[in-house]
Amino acid sequence: MFLVLVYLVGENESNVVELLKQKTMDVFFPKDTHPELPLDPDAERLGQYKFPLHFTPGLQLVVFAGGCLGTLARYGIGHALPTTPLRMPYGTVLINLSGTFLLGMLLESLARRGSDLGKRQLARLGFGTGFMGAFTTYSTFVVEVVTLQHHNRASIAAAYAAVSIIGGLICSALGIQLAAAYHRHGKKQ
Repeated sequence: MFLVLVYLVGENESNVVELLKQKTMDVFFPKDTHPELPLDPDAERLGQYKFPLHFTPGLQLVVFAGGCLGTLARYGIGHALPTTPLRMPYGTVLINLSGTFLLGMLLESLARRGSDLGKRQLARLGFGTGFMGAFTTYSTFVVEVVTLQHHNRASIAAAYAAVSIIGGLICSALGIQLAAAYHRHGKKQ
């Protein structure tokens, strides 16, 4: 394939490699069309981007490991609190509400401790993106709402949706507030 490109472009190999690099960068990092907005954190300066973190194999492994553990935790709670189509899915409610609380607490704690580098970045990716991303489940929530409606349980479906959405916002805010209070208390000592 590479030789075909060299032939078609009519350039030497090094020029083709540079052309492919530039085209790849143009796809992943289009030019800044809104200079009035804050600079993308992946940008070293306007129009010049560093290699994105989500392409780094070590960080992908951190997210993967966290995701495996989050999946196991969700499976365990789902197994302990099984769902039937005729009642409120308490397992999913517990998973999603506790997940939003913990994610709010984690991200607020990390933000108050400094920039997203080193151990803080690993914690955010492993626990936030990996564990919480696999632990919480929007897709199951939606399927359960539709299933409840399908079984003529519209009132339970509506209550479940309200508890999940409003409760998620409240739990996230509580996690943020708890982390902020902990951080303020720690600074006083």
